[in-house]
Amino acid sequence: MQLRKFLNDGGTERVNVVAVSWTEGRYGDDSPSRLRSMVRTFHPAIRVIRASPKVEKDFSPLVYVPASFIFDKQGKIVYGDGNREYLGTARLTKILDSLK
Repeated sequence: MQLRKFLNDGGTERVNVVAVSWTEGRYGDDSPSRLRSMVRTFHPAIRVIRASPKVEKDFSPLVYVPASFIFDKQGKIVYGDGNREYLGTARLTKILDSLK
């Protein structure tokens, strides 16, 4: 999915994007500033949280990274199961429209 384009085209009015820093520091030097810089470059509306035992439990079983999840306003998962499934703009729009 072209997430940056979706966000630039008004998507930030429809979704909040949270990225989980799953592997930062696991396979080399941990660099929070490098991660923040990369996310700001991709899109400044994306918020990053660091993996923790609670985050890992909440997203378990996570099979692939990256994986997409969509939650409704009450926090109930409406899309995603930890697999790397393509989420195109048309499908995302349909899911978001169903939440109205």
